Amino acid sequence: MTIRCPSCGSPVRLRGNRWECGWCGDFGKIGSLQPSEKEKLKRMGGAGPTVQITFTVTDSTNEAETPRKYSRAELEDMVRRWDFEEKEWACRDLLIAAFPEAVRFWTAEELLEMDTMELLGNVGERKPEVGIQMMKLLLDTANDHLREPEAAQQLLEEDLYELCRNQAVQYQLIEQLKQDDRLAGQLFSSAYVGDTQEQLLEACDWFGEGELKKRLQALLDRNPCFQGFD
Repeated sequence: MTIRCPSCGSPVRLRGNRWECGWCGDFGKIGSLQPSEKEKLKRMGGAGPTVQITFTVTDSTNEAETPRKYSRAELEDMVRRWDFEEKEWACRDLLIAAFPEAVRFWTAEELLEMDTMELLGNVGERKPEVGIQMMKLLLDTANDHLREPEAAQQLLEEDLYELCRNQAVQYQLIEQLKQDDRLAGQLFSSAYVGDTQEQLLEACDWFGEGELKKRLQALLDRNPCFQGFD
């Protein structure tokens, strides 16, 4: 027979001549229970000091715990290890954590609906230079995994796709590639070559950067993963 808390109605735990509610934290003497609950106790054999009945309080509404928040350092570690078992969207969440000012235009709910590609594309539309900084952070953090075909494809062909096809971003990215050999190597010497690299080579033609195109093409020619473009 269940004895219920006079404050919230949840089952209570009886200790001697006192009761405690494990849900709302209220407590008191047996005499402070509702008359109906004291009547239950009488039917159970009295409410003297020798009576002690324990109830397990459960609440199905608490089964789904609040999602854990991860620090930037934890997210960086996941991306560096390329291990997303604990946090599927660690790449996206790392960018959100590292560039709070760039993502303040969207609500938390809107950000959760974006994947990494959409986030980079949306930021690049507003602030191309920040989109490039985000890209560099992602590539620098996951750098060693660019030698792995699956990870390289995820980063270069999927995550960066929307960003690198934006002409405003392409212009600034071309300027960056002129002086950033590390970034050029990450983009053109990785274990995956596809639309992203082809778009950037076409951008070199569009912006009249013939010398840069030759340098980037030379990186591709030395890349054993490059089998030509479709």
